[in-house]
Amino acid sequence: MPITMSSDKRDKTDFPVQDPDSKMGKTLSLQGSMQIGEANVDSSHRGRKVLKRIDLCLMPLLLVSYTLQFLDKQSLNFASIMGIIDDLDLVGSRYSWCSSAFYFGYLSFSYPASFLMVRLPLGKYLTASSFAWAIILCCHATVQTFPGLLVARFFLGWLFIIFGLITLVWAIVLAIFLPDTPENARFLTEQQRIDAVDRIRVNQTGMKNNNFKWEQVREVIKDPNVLLLMLFQLTFSIPNGAHTTFSSLVMAGFGFNRLQVYLLNMPMGAILAFFALGSTYLCSRYSGYRTIIGACLSLISLTGSLLVRYGPNQGSQLFGLWVFVAFAAGFPISLSMVASNVAGFTKKSVASAMMFMAYTAGNIIGPFLFFPSEAPGYSSGFLATTICFGVSTLTMLVLRFTLIRENKRRDELQQTDASAHDENGHLEISDVTDRKNLNFRYVY
Repeated sequence: MPITMSSDKRDKTDFPVQDPDSKMGKTLSLQGSMQIGEANVDSSHRGRKVLKRIDLCLMPLLLVSYTLQFLDKQSLNFASIMGIIDDLDLVGSRYSWCSSAFYFGYLSFSYPASFLMVRLPLGKYLTASSFAWAIILCCHATVQTFPGLLVARFFLGWLFIIFGLITLVWAIVLAIFLPDTPENARFLTEQQRIDAVDRIRVNQTGMKNNNFKWEQVREVIKDPNVLLLMLFQLTFSIPNGAHTTFSSLVMAGFGFNRLQVYLLNMPMGAILAFFALGSTYLCSRYSGYRTIIGACLSLISLTGSLLVRYGPNQGSQLFGLWVFVAFAAGFPISLSMVASNVAGFTKKSVASAMMFMAYTAGNIIGPFLFFPSEAPGYSSGFLATTICFGVSTLTMLVLRFTLIRENKRRDELQQTDASAHDENGHLEISDVTDRKNLNFRYVY
């Protein structure tokens, strides 16, 4: 678990040795290191100021990029009510396969992407990815057969030509404004670049290690907390895969025409934004409620799923489909739980990979639970999503119980054995797992 150390107490040798091949901050980190300790209060103030500046400039870029990515992934759902199913003869499970193919490609390219992000300048790599994404999107307009769409979905996903052009223009914006490192950030002054690099140095926890430790792999695959988080991710991702593929078809089944379906998707986005912002605020404002908030989001989506399946009228079913999306606000919670509750560089990396596998598996499974023969009600599909939300609710509550119990056990152990605290005094800045560091406390 990271600890905060004042810079005047740190010996110069405590800083990690810079990779000789790295270009990041060669000059800036040297200049910044000479400033550490001169005025700790002033340095802290400058650090907060540069952080606000970075957030102000980077967050809009990331927000628009993710918005376009979300629209791109949703485009098959939008196209489903515009005749793509009939035009491309997507009978039986073909439509579901076109949705799932995206996540097969997602999974297949994850390792090369991770490798390239390390080896290449990050800003330029992301810009090139956005450009390639846009080109593939535009090419989808020429698809005329099911095999062609299946191949295209593997590389990205169906999109109207206008979405592809918007993303193409945005890639140019990223090329201009998205930096690779603090050293070449256009929006930072020379002093702010030094302060940004110093933030990286001061925040070093010593956990990153280039050695892949198999004992940490064995620990993570047997860690009940990680397995519970993986189950939570899976049971959230199954409804996500179904919803992003079939929600427009379900809404059209309520009796709405094409234009009405598009318009009625807008409140759904607003509701999702409300839950996402609200849950994020509550998690950051009040400690000890992440699992409770995650369980509540599951219950809200469970209620929505039941309303869609058993609602007595069109209005109740539509409202159920709107609040169904509350579960999506739980994705950041599950990711933050991994970041906060898993220590050890190899263990954290493997845990993140396990969460990613659960995410892709769920999104692959989800569309196949909505059987074409049950359209437009898809009763079996919504029964499956209801069960998933019930399981995810119980998973969060069980996880909360296990984390609280483990924290209490460690508190009692350190109270009865004072040497246990002393012996683990510096483990939080080493590549040691949370299981072996008795000073580590889990966030719930």
